[in-house]
Amino acid sequence: METLTSRSSYTKLLMDDGLFILEGVTKTCPNCKAIAPTIEKLVKKYPEARFYQYDVDDQEAIAQELGVNLVPHFTILKDGLKEGSVTGAKVQELEKIVGENYKGTIVEE
Repeated sequence: METLTSRSSYTKLLMDDGLFILEGVTKTCPNCKAIAPTIEKLVKKYPEARFYQYDVDDQEAIAQELGVNLVPHFTILKDGLKEGSVTGAKVQELEKIVGENYKGTIVEE
């Protein structure tokens, strides 16, 4: 998983083709930490999707643009367009949206 550290890195991402999953977190979010191992499994299962994480306190402009008001918050982008979002530790809901938009090889454990 990569980290978005600036508004410009986010803007560049919007110009790329592909499936992107952006996870908004905070340093003090217990649910973010609790689901981290499950998110890492998704990163491995969908290797052609690109997963990014950003701290909503440090990257307020990104969080505001994506409408983040609670964390964890996942935004799913495909070819620069928003395909969906999931607020909270709803990993099954996240995987459903990712699976519907993913066109690559799935790696099962």
